[in-house]
Formats: sequence, C-alpha cells, structure tokens
Amino acid sequence: MGTVRFEREGPIAWITLDNPAKLNAINSEMARQIREAFEEIETNPDIRVAVIKGAGDKAFSTGGDMSGYVAANVLGDEGSGEPASIPKPDLVTKPIIAAVHGYCLAGAFGLAIGCDLRVAATNAQMGPSGLKRGVVPGAQQTERLVKLVPFGKALEILLLSRFIGAQEALTCGLVQRVVDPAELIAAAREWANTIATFSPRAVRDTKKLAYDALTMEWKASFEHGKDVMKSSFQTEDGKEGFRAFLEKRPPQFTGR
Repeated sequence: MGTVRFEREGPIAWITLDNPAKLNAINSEMARQIREAFEEIETNPDIRVAVIKGAGDKAFSTGGDMSGYVAANVLGDEGSGEPASIPKPDLVTKPIIAAVHGYCLAGAFGLAIGCDLRVAATNAQMGPSGLKRGVVPGAQQTERLVKLVPFGKALEILLLSRFIGAQEALTCGLVQRVVDPAELIAAAREWANTIATFSPRAVRDTKKLAYDALTMEWKASFEHGKDVMKSSFQTEDGKEGFRAFLEKRPPQFTGR
C-alpha cells in the first residue's frame, strides 16, 4: 500500500516515502500524507527545517503510482487527463532538503527539484520520464528545471527524456552536494542542523527573498531586498545575534 512516515528530531522534521515494493512510488494516500506533513512543518513553530527521503536502498521515488492512473481513468480521450498530483512544498516557508538516492524519476523528480536544497548519493539517477510514456512531463518538472539549470541543459534532459547521474547533476547545479550512499542521511542532517541554529525568521525571509528575486525586475529586487534586510535588523533575533557575537557566545534565536 505504501505510506509516508513523519518523524521529529528536535527542530528537524523527516518525511520518508515508504513504498519500497514499488520503488517508493507515490499513490493518492501517500500524496495526502505528504500534504499533511507539509502543513505540520509550516504550522509547528518547533520545526525549523525538514528533510525528504526515500525508504530502502533503491530509490528516492519513481514518481506517481502508474497503476493508480489507470484505475482513476486519467488516460485517453475519455480520461480526465489529471492524475493525482504529488504535493510540492511551495507554501512552506521553512527550508526543505531532498536527500536523493537511487532512482528519482518523473513526479518524484518534480518533488525533489521543488525542494530548496538537494544532496545526492553517488548512485542517484534523476530525470523525467513523461516522453517515454507518450505524455508531457508533469509535476512541474519542465517549469522548475528551466529555472534551476542552464536552458540548453534543461532542454537536453527534457527532450531526450534522459536520467542524469549525481556527478552530472552536481556539475550543472541541479544538486548542491554528492556523497557516498552511506553518508547521505548524515549529510542531510548536517545541513539541517546548521539551518536550525539560525534565526527562523531570518531563514524564512531569506528563502522568500530568493524566490521573489526570480520574478522581480532587477533594480526592484534590490529595493525589495533592502526593505527585507531593514526589517531583520529591527527584530529581537537581530539584536541577539549581534549581542552574542560581541559577547563571544552562541546566539539563542527565538524567531522574534
């Protein structure tokens, strides 16, 4: 059947796609559980960062459960054309890290590139598969990929429907770090622990500013960034961060 495990480790939330019999393919119930996990991450003030990973040693996930597409009558001229979507963390203001190993394909590729950071194991294979099935790659794969890597590289991956390995993904900027499979979770935890030490408000505002800048006019983004920075200097966390530096002690950020 498959499930999504949601666990807490201090300020870090862990989302595990757990359907190893189907290479962690995501069915409609798992999609619902992912959505609930994102809602908990966003609304729980004790969570500062999250990591998404796959169960087992073969796959992050191979995307949507295709047997469910047939059962839901989404194919053909009489079908809805709308398979159950895999939720993306678009509305989550806290950082989301994808820890990718093995296969990360199709809709799960869309999920991974919808996260803010990606660390990959050396055995990772990532990419779309829609053209191989006679359909356009869904799950925002095309729209996100052209923003993350050079346009020509995005077209190569999309139009050849090609899976790329971890090192190639690192070279083109699709992932930010590559590690041995045995070190994947430790590497994701290291990143998450680092982020969790920062002011949650400053992290949230930095993430939002980065995404805002993608669609803003060049000079307007500078003015917007200046306003966001000014607000951060006026927070309690801003005062605490500078005070802690001068007093040579670790800061204690509260998000205020």
